[in-house]
Formats: sequence, C-alpha cells, structure tokens
Amino acid sequence: MDLGKRRLRVDLEIGVNYRPLVLSVTLFMGILGLFGCSKKADLDDSVRTQLRKAGSDLSKPHKIECFIYFPTQAVAEQAAARIRDEGFQVEVEKAAKGDAWLCFATKRMVPDLAALQKIRHDFETLTVSLKGDYDGWGTEVEK
Repeated sequence: MDLGKRRLRVDLEIGVNYRPLVLSVTLFMGILGLFGCSKKADLDDSVRTQLRKAGSDLSKPHKIECFIYFPTQAVAEQAAARIRDEGFQVEVEKAAKGDAWLCFATKRMVPDLAALQKIRHDFETLTVSLKGDYDGWGTEVEK
C-alpha cells in the first residue's frame, strides 16, 4: 500500500480531530528543511556508494579527477598554483561550454570519505574566494 493511501486510512481511523496536528507536524518539518535542519545527502558519500555498487575496490588508490571552473584564464592559473601546492596535478584549459576556464585537477589516492570531504571543503572555499565553481569529482572503477 502506498504512503498516500496509508495516510488517508489513518486519517479516517483517527478522525478529523487530529488533522491539524498532522498538518502542523508536516509544516514544521518543511520549515526545518528550509533552514538546513534536515539531513542532506553527502555528495562525496553518494559517489563512493555508486563506485562500490559498480564493483570498485575502495581500499585501492583511484585517480580522482576534480572539475573546478573560473571566470578567466588568469584566475584559473592563480587557482591552479594553489591546487598544485596541495599535491594535485592540474591542467588549465578553456571549458567545453561557455566562457569559463577549467582547472582539471587529478590526484591518485584512496577515495577515503574524510579526505574527499576535505578536498570538497578546500575547493569550495577556494572557488568562493575567486568567484569560481567546484563541480565535484569522479574516477574510474578500480577492481
């Protein structure tokens, strides 16, 4: 039985007197979601889950590829120097679409969740300061 039918059956069984409570709880949960109180999916963990489902051995090093976009070549080169200082190999090239410039950063590492979350945090901090955009990471399946 789907949730809508189950909810309707429960509403009918308990009567109309409880309907304001159900609506209040639903409204309250929606408001909490607006303020970030509901649990959001962790993007890095989601990618790791997909890798695991595809048969990747997450205990082995993977070539992690990060995609970071900047408005100009000069800003992309400035960012690339800072990213190289963190042990990444970086290529700067014109983005495939639009006027942006891509910093394509790669690093061979075990895709440990904490390490990937730190990379995301560091790259998002960098892109905010340079008016760029961190578009995440990917890798191939390693067996």
